[in-house]
Amino acid sequence: MKPATFAPSARAEFEAAAEWYETHADGLGERFVSCVDEIVGRIEASPAGFPIWDGDRRFRRAVAQRFPYVIFFRELPDSIEVTAVAHAAREPGYWLKRK
Repeated sequence: MKPATFAPSARAEFEAAAEWYETHADGLGERFVSCVDEIVGRIEASPAGFPIWDGDRRFRRAVAQRFPYVIFFRELPDSIEVTAVAHAAREPGYWLKRK
């Protein structure tokens, strides 16, 4: 099993989303974090079990349950990189422009 790491920009958007949810309802940010953590655990266990993203075939995607977010990741030789924790309403692939 390969460990997952978050790209700095993915970590920042994940934390911002959790903070936003928490300011709107007590405990909601915590539930969002748990949801993403559960998905990342499943990604670590079986990255090939998630569909390849048609926008760029180097990446796979995992859709969050109960939250409008998609986790984009790529499998590297020794790890899995979470590249984006993207709100589903955002422009697809906006995160590809990041360095």
